[in-house]
Amino acid sequence: MDRKFAEKLLLEAKSMNEGAWIEHSYYVAHLAEKIASKAGMDSEKAYILGILHDIGRRNGNMQARHAIEGFQFLTNIGFDEGARICLTHTFQYKDIEAIYDTWDCNDDEKHFLTEYLENTTYNDYDKLIQLCDALSLANGYCYAEKKMVNSVLKFGFKDTTISKWKAIFELKEYFDGKINGDVYSLF
Repeated sequence: MDRKFAEKLLLEAKSMNEGAWIEHSYYVAHLAEKIASKAGMDSEKAYILGILHDIGRRNGNMQARHAIEGFQFLTNIGFDEGARICLTHTFQYKDIEAIYDTWDCNDDEKHFLTEYLENTTYNDYDKLIQLCDALSLANGYCYAEKKMVNSVLKFGFKDTTISKWKAIFELKEYFDGKINGDVYSLF
């Protein structure tokens, strides 16, 4: 997978389901690229994973289901690493109830996702896209707290919200350490 092909996939997806998720994906990709560059990671790979993390939304308006749809799409074209990110990007910690969205997946899909997450050890790219997703809106970047509040206002407060917030703060601290600075300075 290269950058041009990943961008082509996103443009194709835009023609299928235009929405704020397209711009959000570009912001995630650019921030991932910047952080990866400073953290000694492969910035091209980070960009590609960032731009495709929500690719499942190509199939229409959906909530948590976009993770499964993206996984299936990227698996079918042979991009397993991108497929993985589609599933891991929204779970800063491994509890499938720890989503801001609502569940629009069936029980078999939820079981598959639970099993997948339990058997996956997050790597730095999983963590990077999780962080960048938490700091990116459709119109730019924001501090984690702003996105957290926006998400709670949109979807409501859940039993898992505080744990999710803690996990996001841990990711920020982790990448602050990897870049020897403040991730927010890269906005």
